[in-house]
Amino acid sequence: MSSPSSTSGNGSPGKTDFDTLKTDMKALREDLATLLKDTGSLAAQQAKAAADRGKELASDAGEKAVEYRDVVADKVKEHPLAAVGIALAAGYIIAALTSRK
Repeated sequence: MSSPSSTSGNGSPGKTDFDTLKTDMKALREDLATLLKDTGSLAAQQAKAAADRGKELASDAGEKAVEYRDVVADKVKEHPLAAVGIALAAGYIIAALTSRK
């Protein structure tokens, strides 16, 4: 006696199991497609948020660089000889560190 799930109405064994398997595979493909779509959407949202944060940090860094440049320019104008001395000392130190003699 065969089980009802292994035969179809026309009596071919395994036909119902095969149809069930096809249906399950189709549902699995649909679920996988939905999962990939949702994962892609989430990744896109997180990438956009990270890009926005990066732009914000770059903007802040640019503003700070301008502020520091202005401060240094003011100090050079106030003490030009000290600025030249510091530049010479820095150049000498860099040359000494990079020379291979």
